[in-house]
Amino acid sequence: MTTSYKKEAIKELKAQKKLEREAEAEALSAQIAEQAKADAESEARIAKKLARIAKGEPAPAEPEPTPEPEPVAEEEKPVVKKPAEKKPAPKKRGRPPKKKG
Repeated sequence: MTTSYKKEAIKELKAQKKLEREAEAEALSAQIAEQAKADAESEARIAKKLARIAKGEPAPAEPEPTPEPEPVAEEEKPVVKKPAEKKPAPKKRGRPPKKKG
């Protein structure tokens, strides 16, 4: 037997799921649009390169990357570790050994 509050909860969950699906669809369409834009840029770059190769022009010289300055590392103080305290051996459990005799 279904009560009214359960029916209302189900309606709310369905509405929430519908909103979530719409948001996912929008995000997917935005992602697809970004991918299409990137693909178009890549195709244009490749077409330009192929045209240059067909004309027999040399490749443009790439500028040499400037070396990045090395970050100055602050001197860290060595961490002194305390020696671990020895724990006493645990007592043996079980049946005591038989005495010879």
